[in-house]
Amino acid sequence: MTLYRLLHRQFRHSRWPSVLLASIVLVVSALLCAWPRAVDAMYTADLRESVAELAGSQQAVRAFSSAFPPTEDFSHTFTEPDDGGRTADALTDIREGLAQPLASVLGEGRWLATGVGSRVTPLPEGIRELILNYAADMQALDYLELTEGELPGPPPAEYGGEPVEILLSQASAESARWQVGEERNITVLLRGSADGDSREVREQPVVLSGTYAAKDPGSPYWSLNNSLLTAAEDFNPDTGTAVNATALVSPAAFPFLAPAVDHVQTSYWYPVSTDTLSAGTAGQTAAQLREFLGTPQNVPSAVSPGPTVVFGSETPAAMADATQRAASTHQILALLASGPLGVCLATAALAVRLLLERRRDALALASARGAGDLQLRGALALDGLLIGVPAAVLGALAAFLLVPVPFSPAHLLWPVLAAFLPAVLMAVQHRPEVQTRQDLTSSARNRWRVSAEAAVVVLAVIATILLSGRGLAQGSLEYGEVDPLLSATPLLIALAVGVLVLRLYPLPLQEFARLRRRSPGLVGFLGASRAVRAPGAGLVPVLALVVGLAVVLLSGVLLSTFREGVTAAAEARVGADLRIQGPPFADAQVEEIRSLDGVMSVAAVTDLGRLRTETGGRQTKDVDLHAVSPDALLGVQGDLSGAFPADLLNALSERASGDALPVVVSPALALEEGATLELRYRGMSVEAEVVGTGPAEVVFSSSTAWALVDEAAIGAVEERTFQPSVLLVDLHDDAGSVTDTVAAIAGGPVLQQTPGEQVERVLASASGRGLQLGLWVVIGAMAVLCSLTVVMTAVANAPARKRLIALLRTLGFPQRRDGALMLWELGPMTGAAMLAGTALGLLLPLVILGALNLSAFTGGSVEPALALHPGLLLGLMAGFLLVVAASVVGAVAAGRRQRLAAVLGGTDI
Repeated sequence: MTLYRLLHRQFRHSRWPSVLLASIVLVVSALLCAWPRAVDAMYTADLRESVAELAGSQQAVRAFSSAFPPTEDFSHTFTEPDDGGRTADALTDIREGLAQPLASVLGEGRWLATGVGSRVTPLPEGIRELILNYAADMQALDYLELTEGELPGPPPAEYGGEPVEILLSQASAESARWQVGEERNITVLLRGSADGDSREVREQPVVLSGTYAAKDPGSPYWSLNNSLLTAAEDFNPDTGTAVNATALVSPAAFPFLAPAVDHVQTSYWYPVSTDTLSAGTAGQTAAQLREFLGTPQNVPSAVSPGPTVVFGSETPAAMADATQRAASTHQILALLASGPLGVCLATAALAVRLLLERRRDALALASARGAGDLQLRGALALDGLLIGVPAAVLGALAAFLLVPVPFSPAHLLWPVLAAFLPAVLMAVQHRPEVQTRQDLTSSARNRWRVSAEAAVVVLAVIATILLSGRGLAQGSLEYGEVDPLLSATPLLIALAVGVLVLRLYPLPLQEFARLRRRSPGLVGFLGASRAVRAPGAGLVPVLALVVGLAVVLLSGVLLSTFREGVTAAAEARVGADLRIQGPPFADAQVEEIRSLDGVMSVAAVTDLGRLRTETGGRQTKDVDLHAVSPDALLGVQGDLSGAFPADLLNALSERASGDALPVVVSPALALEEGATLELRYRGMSVEAEVVGTGPAEVVFSSSTAWALVDEAAIGAVEERTFQPSVLLVDLHDDAGSVTDTVAAIAGGPVLQQTPGEQVERVLASASGRGLQLGLWVVIGAMAVLCSLTVVMTAVANAPARKRLIALLRTLGFPQRRDGALMLWELGPMTGAAMLAGTALGLLLPLVILGALNLSAFTGGSVEPALALHPGLLLGLMAGFLLVVAASVVGAVAAGRRQRLAAVLGGTDI
């Protein structure tokens, strides 16, 4: 019989250890292959969500020009087919010239021409000014539906005769108080002579032929061209309302109306197809898009040569945010995976040790028949390949089926390594010499062990110092990259702690054994002595339990920190229990909201407009001025995260030096406390003094250049009625119906935001779900691996234990005490490792949290503070301890079920 046939037969007789090793490889291969694929799936979903959440005007790749499009592009009416034109062809050529994948991400090019600034007469009652703009877009008919009347027809033959037909949205017609079929007049400025020196002014009738509404108001088209849906209104209680409305006209009528407008603006855009975005091409797409946005493009016009335009979009920024979240997720999972990977390696080593123990006799026989050491190791390596390769293939196949994302060769890296792991371990762990007690090894071997342990401790200390000194470096990583220092530091620290546990926990056991030496009873003395001389399976189970509990607690800390960070960011973003933003609210509406059941208090913030400021005789930038009652804002925000600083609000209530108006400014204005400035307020020059600098981001202004004043102080400058556009509301806990009532009081569309809604949105996002799911998977995997390690440690120690029990049985040792002896085998090691793991799990967040970027997930502008949730951490610790305790009890119970003949014979079962 050849050596390989002998080992094959031995495999048949020791199939369960082989199956166990193959199962470990299969699970590891599946998890490690599914990990990058799952992150890719999360990244793809997050990319699409992030870009889709942008308004159409932010998402689309868009450019503007003041040039008049080619006249031939307006040669058709709404009832005639659209045969394209020079502008459409130019946009198509630009898109076709782009490289893939960007060309597939951008949709078909669109354009819209708008004539701006035509005054309408006569004016209806209550309207002080009516400005009409004219837009031409054949494809607009795909997004609207007529509610009354008919589509505009072609223009008249000459000016001043028949009216030009226009189409207004239903809302714009109501704002302009214009009925279908009603005629009004516009002024047309015509060129009189060929030299253009004289001008002729005529009145041109305009008739409203119909009104329309949007088929889908949420379509990106209406966000790009929102002026086609609603008119802009500027209300003045003294003089009336100024209305600026945009009407659709037949494309053929657009050149006819050109003399009636101040200027023409043409917008060009490419819609973004979010369905084509994917993790595999995101980096290339973003790079190509940034390059395209920075490159001028030629478009045609009525006058040659045509202008060059530069496209813009906020899509690259949204993609960059999603990429940062995916990179952070990848790094966090890589950080946490270093521990499970180490435990998987240790578990596989235990399985190989068990397998080699089962094949010890066959290997000894093969060696006696002349097989050399290299032959034996080669045969074992081949055996390991036969176990590992099929298992790794099945694991990778399962990952591909469970997580269906586009294939990438990088997904197969870990399964390939897992396939070769059994072969390497079986070849390396084979020892031809007879094993001896661990405490009787040679001094040379002890020196090597001490050197290795010292090296591990030194590396852990160095890595911790480097990581603590470096701080946050996640922003420098691209998606798919892993920071090796950040990933390896927790495992190095865990290895160092495991080494310290192995070195320290025998000390109290030695003292206990010394005390029990002269005491009655054998179990305590013998169990403590065996734990000192042969501590379980050495570093493997200690490392598994230390790393396992530490990773579980670290994952719990990350979960609680993430959730608390999301809550804090939501509170800072909303600024109250309820934030209401809409058109200016009248005093009666504010008081009605303040009197609602469930409302404790309301802080009203009034936008006083954009003012020019001067400081030190030098003119500075424009500033958005806002007025609020400091006491009301203090009462509403209370102890919310991101609340406006109370000391600054108190300073607003106090008088500044002299008669100056106290004002708090944004950091963008770069004004120091005590600086004076002049505010051009309602035709007056108001002296103001800076009493403090507020935070960069505030809930009442989207501008970076803002100033805040006390409404009482600014009211003393000139008496006026404040009409706030932002209401910050403090609610009772059970005020669930307030939002519905507020919408009814406002009488129009308002934006209402609560921190709870913001938290739910972030937690339900692709990145939020992915991070939480990843952390829970790590927690579950560590519990299973540690349980398996405890059981396998007991099985691996079974031969030595059985030989000892066989000897003790001949000396009269009772069988009922076998369980106590085995408990001594696992108990001290497990207890010490659990204590060390708990301490490590609570200390690791202090070391690594400063190097992780969690603000990409929370949506806040600053990193969330470390948060320890006692209930979550105690629950995780209790669950982990329960799993390990159940494994120990199960291993002890299984170890007691032995046949007497096998025990007395010292044979293996």
